[in-house]
Amino acid sequence: MSSNQTTNGKLTNKDLTQIYGRYIHLNGMNDYPGQMHAGFTYSIIPALKKIYADNKEKRIDAYQRHMNEYFNVTPYLGGLPLGVVLAMEEQNAADDDFDTSTITGIKTALMGPLSAIGDTLFHATLRVIATAVVISMASAGNILGPILFMLIFNIPQFICRWWSLKSGYSMGTKLLEQAESSGIMEKISYAASVIGLAAIGAMTAFNVSLSCALTIPNAAGGDPTAVQSLFDAVCPKILPLGLVLLCYWLLAKKKVNVIPLLLGLLVVGVILRLLGIIA
Repeated sequence: MSSNQTTNGKLTNKDLTQIYGRYIHLNGMNDYPGQMHAGFTYSIIPALKKIYADNKEKRIDAYQRHMNEYFNVTPYLGGLPLGVVLAMEEQNAADDDFDTSTITGIKTALMGPLSAIGDTLFHATLRVIATAVVISMASAGNILGPILFMLIFNIPQFICRWWSLKSGYSMGTKLLEQAESSGIMEKISYAASVIGLAAIGAMTAFNVSLSCALTIPNAAGGDPTAVQSLFDAVCPKILPLGLVLLCYWLLAKKKVNVIPLLLGLLVVGVILRLLGIIA
């Protein structure tokens, strides 16, 4: 396909490629008041220059609108609101009676659902799976570990960035209507949650090592009974599971910071090991 081939609107694939290159930096210009507003505006500046080539007043208004509006979304799916907004900006350029507040409304409406799906798919699922695949290699000092992690995580996210931008621009506001009527967002989010939980369970079983070193003397004078064997009879890996659930409870429910939690685990672990309670 030619890079200059047109899409459904004024922008060509070459234009979208230029926007994509800028959109990579969406999350690199954050500030507390507007989060990604600067990165969002930076991403679409070339497109706005083309869309409003004959209307400097509307072009400046578009710059100011996007710079002054709060925006925050999982970056890997941020192309959807970018594309939809550009399609709506084209409508605004062609219609003097167009209500620009609808553009703000679309951006706001997309932030929540896309962040929920994106965080689940990439942060809670893909990142965990990538870590589970390479953690043994990395712990053994194999340089392929971090390289493989970057490939597993980054190839899908770069593809999703392009797909979301192209789809958002091509479908425009129809995207929201179709997503809402089909319920696809809820289905994707649920499926990703299941996969993420399965990956966390596998990591707990294979990468968290904790066992009880205590034994129970045999009254008949035979070999003592290992307490760990009793735990294994109830549920294999029950102690690692309990440790992970305890950490989750402290982090999510008690709002304990990560650093104090890690230091606490280190101190308690050393003490229990010296007392001969854990192995």
